[in-house]
Formats: sequence, structure tokens, C-alpha cells
Amino acid sequence: MMKAPKETTARRTHMRESIKVIATELLIRHGLNGMSFRDIAQRLDTTTTNIHYHFGNKEKLVEEVTRDYVANATARQRKIWLDPVSSLAEKLREVARYNYERYSSFNPGNRGSHPWSLIGRLRLDAESLSPEAREALASFTLEVHAAVKVAVEVAYRKGELIENAPTDDIAFLILNLVNSSSIFTQDAGSFDKLEQFYRVFSRVVLAAYSRPNSNLPI
Repeated sequence: MMKAPKETTARRTHMRESIKVIATELLIRHGLNGMSFRDIAQRLDTTTTNIHYHFGNKEKLVEEVTRDYVANATARQRKIWLDPVSSLAEKLREVARYNYERYSSFNPGNRGSHPWSLIGRLRLDAESLSPEAREALASFTLEVHAAVKVAVEVAYRKGELIENAPTDDIAFLILNLVNSSSIFTQDAGSFDKLEQFYRVFSRVVLAAYSRPNSNLPI
């Protein structure tokens, strides 16, 4: 007699997560106005009434999807930048690999200009988002900036950077490199250009303040 409620709860949880997965994909591909309950219902072979049952309205669904996505993306970024062992150059390479994972999900191969980041995509719709969703997007920038600053300071203390390196400026530039990656690939039409951007940044900016044999160029 106790199994039925548990199974019902499991199905309910599964449906909620399935709705969020499809909503995330549609939001990335088409933006806020291009995602509808009807589209999600068709993909999941369910009804719009069922989606309303789980999330109430579109605004609430977008808020939850945005919070979850930002939390996961922030956690991944923090894991990279707060790694106490990797060099600053290695962290940049790891961020590039992480970006490629997401890019290639929406752009087969190294070419394509389709959006691949929910954060980058929803920033274009910021005025139409709820305050809660906008706050979640803003938190990504704050959290990543803080993590990058720590990474640069660690690199300085480990002797990767010269004594007069402008650590705050370097962290600010890296933050904007991270924040602009999605838009950059859309403009360039390929991931190769973004990889080149990372290499040029390291060679021109970081190498200018690196100590000899610090493994900064990428």
C-alpha cells in the first residue's frame, strides 16, 4: 500500500525534470518568446495542462530553469577556477573545453552560430524576465568574478605572475572573456575562433605578466 504514493512521486519528479530539460533546450535555441508550453507538451507527448500543473505558468518555469542552469554553470566554473593545483593557463584551457562541451551540443563540429548557453541567450531577453530570473543571471557574473579573482591571486602567490602584475585587471578581463564566449561564437560562426581568442588572450595579456617558465601561454 505504501508503494503507490512513492511511484507517483517518482513519476511526478521525472516529469518535472523532463519538462525542465526540454524547456532549457528550447530557451537556448529560441529564446524566451520562442519557448511555449505547447512546444514542450508536444516533445513530451503530454498536455499543456500537465505542464501548468507542475509549474503554474511560464514565468515560474523559466525562473526554476534559470536558477538550476545558473547553479550548475556556476558550480562548474568554481570547480575550474578554485582548483588549487592547476595553473592559470590550465584553468583557461579547461574553461575552453567546458565551453566546447556545450557549444557542440547545439553546433555539430567546430562550425555553427547557434546559441549554446542559456545564460548568454537569456541576457538578450533580460527585460522580459522576472526579477528572480534576472537576479539568478546576475549571480553568475558575481560568483565567477569572485572565483576568477581567487584564481589570479593564487597564480600570483605561486609565482606564475610577476610582482607588479595587475591582478584585478587580469581577473576583470578573464571574467569578460567567460561572459562573452557564447556571443563570440555566434558572431564568428565557429568554435575555432573562440579557441583562438583564448590563445591570443593568454599570449598577449597573460604572458606579458608571467614569470619565465610559468606555463602561461596556451
